[in-house]
Amino acid sequence: MKDYVVFIKNYFKYTCSSTKNLIYMVLSASFYKGFSLLLPIVASLIIKYITMGEYTTVYVLIFIYAFVYLLYTVFEWINYEVYTHNMQVCYVDLQSKVFNQLIKVDDGFGKMMSKGKIVNSVTSNISKVGDMLDDISEFITTFFQIAIVLVIVCFYSIPFALILLLYTVIYAAICIKADRFENKFHKRVLKDDDTYSNLLFQMTSGLQEIKSFNMVDKIKRRLSSIQTRFTKHYKLKRKYIQIGENDVHFVTVYFRILLYMLLLLGLIKGSFTVDVFVLIISYHTYLDDYLYDFLYAASSMRENNTGLERVNKILNYKTFEEELFGEDDTDDIKGVVTFKNVSFAPKNNKVLRNISFTAKENKILCIVGESGSGKTTIFNLLLRLYKPTKGKIFIDDIDIYNYTQKVYTSNVTVVNQKPFIFNMSIRKNLDFVDKNIDNQIEACKKVGIHDFIMSLPQGYNTVLRENATNISGGQKQLISLARMLLSNAEIILLDDVSTSLDPDTAKMLPALLKELKKDHTIIMITKKQDLMKASDEILVLDEGTIVARGKHKDLIKTSTLYQNINAYKSASKVGVFDND
Repeated sequence: MKDYVVFIKNYFKYTCSSTKNLIYMVLSASFYKGFSLLLPIVASLIIKYITMGEYTTVYVLIFIYAFVYLLYTVFEWINYEVYTHNMQVCYVDLQSKVFNQLIKVDDGFGKMMSKGKIVNSVTSNISKVGDMLDDISEFITTFFQIAIVLVIVCFYSIPFALILLLYTVIYAAICIKADRFENKFHKRVLKDDDTYSNLLFQMTSGLQEIKSFNMVDKIKRRLSSIQTRFTKHYKLKRKYIQIGENDVHFVTVYFRILLYMLLLLGLIKGSFTVDVFVLIISYHTYLDDYLYDFLYAASSMRENNTGLERVNKILNYKTFEEELFGEDDTDDIKGVVTFKNVSFAPKNNKVLRNISFTAKENKILCIVGESGSGKTTIFNLLLRLYKPTKGKIFIDDIDIYNYTQKVYTSNVTVVNQKPFIFNMSIRKNLDFVDKNIDNQIEACKKVGIHDFIMSLPQGYNTVLRENATNISGGQKQLISLARMLLSNAEIILLDDVSTSLDPDTAKMLPALLKELKKDHTIIMITKKQDLMKASDEILVLDEGTIVARGKHKDLIKTSTLYQNINAYKSASKVGVFDND
């Protein structure tokens, strides 16, 4: 019982459902279940008075039986309505909580929980959590139903009540033991399902690399291994479900045979009448149903608590989000970014070491360095995905953690190397930032994608396939740049945006950046020499420190590392099994 008390506490702790809803559920269930308990008594009285020939009383009892059943139906309907309302509210609330949590998590979240587990938790687990109030109500009311049945039988025959009590104990012991093992393997089944879903997600992100590197057979073997493990655990889960059902059915049948034999013996001896015979057999049937409902609710609570724990793992993920936003709503931002003695060393792994620099308004600051030198970390700190271990970051001499969320997110924007595009029309992708059609067209003209869009059969209403696979990487990048322009942010972060552009489009990028810097502060990471040349200042990073700074024409003469960076391009890594 301690387990189930914990399950109930967890439910009310992590969902918006109130004890008031539970009271409504329990009351309505108590009424309809209470009326169902009266039915065998009325039925036995009907048989009693038929044998006595008192047919007027029989007609009255039949009317009472019909009326009791009507009340049973009404309160069952009320119970269902309360459950449905609570389910809807609980589902929407949990979905909203998870969404709000997912949009503020940092990069460490992806290491803790795979995409497959996140999707399964947000879909099937949340819907099952919504069912828990019904399970709790059923668990409580059927427990009392079982007790009431035993008490009622006591009034007619204490020995038969003890037999039914023994039956109840054996039935419960079998089911609870089987349920514990079933839940153990249920958790493993969920884990296997998460692994399988996650691998499918990774495959869809890297299909081109999978085909080009001839990885299909290896991935098939990997999928087959997961399927084998899933099947093994699912069979074990079903085995214990079957054991519980078979053993319980066996016990029920033989207890029923025992009751028939003893009741028949009692009838022969004249210890009781036919109506008592019918009543005890009816209550044994009811008891079988109530025990099934009680233990099914108990099993469902245990299983749904597993889903609740998975959802709660997302909701309880510790980020520093609480510290991210202050109360400064100054929106007249010029865009001067200053890093002052900033270090970042998660788990004592020194990624950035005491760096200081200033990105001035209406200027382009370029950050270059070998892989792992700390370039992307600077962006993540500016986006507040991480918090510096030491030092401060300022925008216009105000600590970035002092700004309100609205001010900060509207003034700092990023375009990544692999921008995200929704599976909807070009216009709707741009609508997320600015719904003004004229503004959208102007932004697309600025980045040089408008003519291409107009050449499409449906123009701006062209629906992009998932992650925009029906247009080139360069065209997708330009749409992302146009979306960035619509944000009216003062500070633009460009993370190697030229990588996916075709040569002709890439040539126009330096001119576009020079135009953009008239109204923005631009900080970019790049490997392209022409973009380095277009920068007002370049920072050269090595192992988390700034080893050189200046313009391209100076650094190419004075910095050996910068010369090496300009001389070759590092190969990119393909992370198909990153979260495996």
